[in-house]
Amino acid sequence: MATYTNRYRVDASFEETIEAVTAALGDEGFGVLADIDIQGAFRTKLDEEFGQYRILGACNPALAYDALGEEFELGALLPCNVVVYDDGDATGVSVVDPTQLFSVVDNDDLEPLVADVASRLETALAAVPDAEPIEE
Repeated sequence: MATYTNRYRVDASFEETIEAVTAALGDEGFGVLADIDIQGAFRTKLDEEFGQYRILGACNPALAYDALGEEFELGALLPCNVVVYDDGDATGVSVVDPTQLFSVVDNDDLEPLVADVASRLETALAAVPDAEPIEE
């Protein structure tokens, strides 16, 4: 299984989960800069069916500003993606693990920012009603 994400199961509908995740991210200072509907894109671009799957590009502007001030090329790794999907049994949420994502950057000055982002994302997902972490 993936070790670059933190995964959750949510006892709510897909749309309710999108709303709850977006609100919880907002409470931690993250805005959703992009909302990519993979199901719709595959249907339109490939004429293929795929389950409900959305990628939310989450960004905390103040932290992104500070991070880009330390490492200008870091924008290639932004924003932090949060995936909401229907796996047929439940609604799942996967959020990128910033400590894994940014481990490719050799800049110790980013460590406090990465820790802050990781903590805020963890807090946000823990605040989603009926969300339970999936342990590997």
